[in-house]
Amino acid sequence: MNNEKTPTYKRVLAWIGIIILAGMYIVLLYEAVTASPNTMNVFIGCVAATIAVPILLWLIIWSVGIFTGRHTVASLDAMTSDKKHDKFGNVIPDGRIDTVVFDIGNVLTNFAWKEFMENKGFDREMTERIGRATVNSSDWKEIDRGIISNEELLDRFVQNDPGIENEIRRAFSDYKDIVTKREYAIPWIKSLKAEGFKVLVLSNFSRQAIEGCKDAMGFLDYVDGGILSYRDKVIKPDPAIYRLLEERYSLTPEKTVFIDDTAENIEAARALGWHGIVFSSKEQAEEELRSYCLGTKH
Repeated sequence: MNNEKTPTYKRVLAWIGIIILAGMYIVLLYEAVTASPNTMNVFIGCVAATIAVPILLWLIIWSVGIFTGRHTVASLDAMTSDKKHDKFGNVIPDGRIDTVVFDIGNVLTNFAWKEFMENKGFDREMTERIGRATVNSSDWKEIDRGIISNEELLDRFVQNDPGIENEIRRAFSDYKDIVTKREYAIPWIKSLKAEGFKVLVLSNFSRQAIEGCKDAMGFLDYVDGGILSYRDKVIKPDPAIYRLLEERYSLTPEKTVFIDDTAENIEAARALGWHGIVFSSKEQAEEELRSYCLGTKH
């Protein structure tokens, strides 16, 4: 049973409909009592309004549901009254999965470090060299862990290749557009939520990337929460970060599926009883997710 308070906009729309209809019938009663020649016209108008007003209100509520991704009384799934719903009225799936957890880089966004370097004027050879000293080094994880300053991190990068110190420091004078958006991210998240899934993120991610790539991270406004590693000082595939997400959001491991482009991170999740999908494309991930929801994949 859904005990959530009816949203204000629904109550306002209901009262508008009631007032319109009541007002027209009061006018009809007055016209009939006074034997007005307009009585028949008013009667026809009342009948039309009795049909049209509920249809109009239904269309308005249906439109709100479409644009917000939420289940409403006007949603086209009337046979769900016996289903369990979340606080938004969305159906909670009866299947094996109730929570979808996303990695971010190269799943919901592009980790576009090569383009990031090339946009700063470095040729392909220098881009690869800077990459080996920075994003492809073991030190890169420390930026996601969030326990050292940006200056300390740059010093580590320079130690990896002292001959290009100036280039490294110029490349990472800012982090603007090192992560770029994927257009499908928000619609995908909204569609999963509309189906009743809890949607979370679990990602090795740095404060610098968040601040420098705000446009790419717009999907964070649509998820139900999650963990970005720099905030909690722990990174994948450390089991601690998965357990922290479980505890914080009361997850049931066997009803949780994790989508990540790194096999090592998926194996860590599976070791804790989660389901996992190694991401290669949205279409492939959706197909595997569908299999889990139908119980045909273990």
